[in-house]
Amino acid sequence: MAISSWIDAIAEKWGQVSDGRGGQVRSYAAFKRSEFPEALSVSPCALTYITGVPVVQYSLGGPCVVVYQGVTEFHLTRAVDKSLMPYVMGYYERIIAAAASSITLGGLVEHWLLSGDEPIKPGVLTYAGEDPHYGMVVNWRVKELLTLTVGV
Repeated sequence: MAISSWIDAIAEKWGQVSDGRGGQVRSYAAFKRSEFPEALSVSPCALTYITGVPVVQYSLGGPCVVVYQGVTEFHLTRAVDKSLMPYVMGYYERIIAAAASSITLGGLVEHWLLSGDEPIKPGVLTYAGEDPHYGMVVNWRVKELLTLTVGV
C-alpha cells in the first residue's frame, strides 16, 4: 500500500461528519481528485495531510511497518465570534465517532487512531491569509504494513 491508497479514505470519513445544521463537513481529497484549495470558500471544511513518519521498520524476514503522523484541519466557522463557541464544541463528539467508525479504513491499514498528547486541539485558525476563524486540529496516526524488497 501507499499513502495514496488510504489518505483519501480518511478524508471521506471526515466528510461524513455532520455540521450539526443538516449538512456535512466538506472534506477535500488529495489523490482521487487534487482538491486542496488555495482559499477556503466553504465552511465547515477539512484538510487532511501527513506531517511525519516517526516509525519505519523493515528487515529481511519480518514485517515492514510504517507509522505515519498526520493532521486534519477542521475549519469550522468564518469568524471568531464568541457566540459560535457552542457550535464549535459540538464537533468533539462527532469527530471522535467518525474516527472510531473504521479504525482499519475498510482494511486499507492496520489501524488509524486519534493520537498525541492533544488528539483534538481547538483554536483560532487561519488559511492562506484569510481572516482568523474557529477550528480544530485533529492529530492522528496510521500504521501500515508494507510489502518491500529488502536487499542485503
